Amino acid sequence: MTIEIKQRLLPDGRPNKPSRPMTPQYITVHNTDNTAPGATAEAHSRYILNGSGGTQTSWHYTVDDHEIYQSLRDNEQGWHAGDGSGPGNASSIGVEVCMYQGMDEPLAWQRAAELIALLAKRHGIGLNAIVPHRHWSGKACPSRILPRWQEFMQLVEKAMKASDKPVPPDIIGHWAEASIRAVIEAGIMVGRDSGNFEPNQPITRAEVAVVAERLLRRIANNPGE
Repeated sequence: MTIEIKQRLLPDGRPNKPSRPMTPQYITVHNTDNTAPGATAEAHSRYILNGSGGTQTSWHYTVDDHEIYQSLRDNEQGWHAGDGSGPGNASSIGVEVCMYQGMDEPLAWQRAAELIALLAKRHGIGLNAIVPHRHWSGKACPSRILPRWQEFMQLVEKAMKASDKPVPPDIIGHWAEASIRAVIEAGIMVGRDSGNFEPNQPITRAEVAVVAERLLRRIANNPGE
């Protein structure tokens, strides 16, 4: 599954943002606790951008069954862990998983697991440093995921193993990183002999033909995908 991340970054100086740098050491998983229809990832990203209802609240990513929105950069702190200036806020990336009425919640969990695997790989974060909100503050959060935490972590572990193929260093931080990772993992495209992907280089007609043939073969072998 391709991970597309839409950025709606909270500007520096906003009262709901610490505006402090961070080296990520953990990933903290939350549920939004908002079951209202329309409480999507996009809606929550607007909530943060519009000031979080006047509270000191902000997190990095919001995931639903259709979209992923990023509100803070990975290298800046948020206010999401409930531990003040402790390590939850100061050194963890916050990921909120939506739970609104009528959504495909298993799909949202899968998308969240794939995002977390991507972030863990990017920042060298191990499985034992992927924690629920409860780890920091004792709050029963993520409320939906917590009772099935081991099941959710199995999704994360599976996603991490699927992404264990060598990652060309020149795609890290590229705007199309998630899509490039997806096509590499699917065997649709590969890197150069140098180990790089050269994402900004033009593609030849022959290379287009190879990619198209691999896509056609994948569709034929996986008609329900």
